Amino acid sequence: MQTNRRKNLKLRALFDEAYACIEHVFKRQPPQGLPMEWIVYRAARTAYPQFNTLDLYQFAVASFRVYRSRQPQTEGHLAY
Repeated sequence: MQTNRRKNLKLRALFDEAYACIEHVFKRQPPQGLPMEWIVYRAARTAYPQFNTLDLYQFAVASFRVYRSRQPQTEGHLAY
């Protein structure tokens, strides 16, 4: 039996909607030196100002994980 680690029910309820709003940022090249999670965090903060810092962080990490899981693998690495 697998334990559900997702405890933030508020964020979980909005995840699909919020991901659809920010998915386009993954297609941009982030400014040099900035991680993609930071770009996602900023886009989510703009789209959802009611999210607190922890919500935004959790959303950014989860969104990046979802994005990577949907990309085809190339040469043993996930496409970026």
